[in-house]
Amino acid sequence: MSKALAGVRILDMTHVQAGPAASQILAWMGADVIKLEPPTGDITRSQLRDIPDVDSLYFTMLNCNKRSITVNMKSEEGKATFIELLKASDILMENFGPGVLDRFGFSWEEVHKLNPRLIMASVKGFGSSGPYADFKAYENVAQAMGGAMATTGFNDGPPSVTGAQIGDTGTGMHFTIGILGALYHRTHSGEGQYVEVAMQDAVFNLCRVKMRDHQRLQHGPLIELRAARRQRFGWRSARQCPEV
Repeated sequence: MSKALAGVRILDMTHVQAGPAASQILAWMGADVIKLEPPTGDITRSQLRDIPDVDSLYFTMLNCNKRSITVNMKSEEGKATFIELLKASDILMENFGPGVLDRFGFSWEEVHKLNPRLIMASVKGFGSSGPYADFKAYENVAQAMGGAMATTGFNDGPPSVTGAQIGDTGTGMHFTIGILGALYHRTHSGEGQYVEVAMQDAVFNLCRVKMRDHQRLQHGPLIELRAARRQRFGWRSARQCPEV
């Protein structure tokens, strides 16, 4: 039996964690993922390295099931190569800073002209609209702005970052879902779509059950949780639930 995404080609321009986590999931489903890197390479190749002059585990654990190509997008030759790859791909993934791909000359409108069936998918810190659209983000920023830090720790200390990578990999999972939805849409429309995921939105979505506590606190203490927490923690309560 072939894998679900066998025959799907992905041109993956993402770097670090959120995008690569998504493209890795798609590759495990059978997609042919071509990781496109600049001449300097993905920065995670050298981050947290434990063996000199070898790709780090951080890089390999997120990119181990992909093919790779180096393209200089600042050169005309590189742009020509990129266009060839674009026309032969089903999905283009990117998580550059705001406006980077546009400055290369490859906005969604231009990409759609080159390959109308292509799905273009972007990860941004705060989306392409709104007051923070031009701001960049990474794990800790996404957790802070998405509300996760406010729910982690104790009331007598500062907000804390959770060890689970909900800002990066959590965004990557939302990214994967959006791409799969667009891929299904193409099966009956024949047209590609633009998919965008904001890291802030993804973190907030993962916190939605905890945010329920805030709504409940408007109507009094969370009595259901009091006994269990008092037994385990004494009178200390979970952050953001001061009346539990």
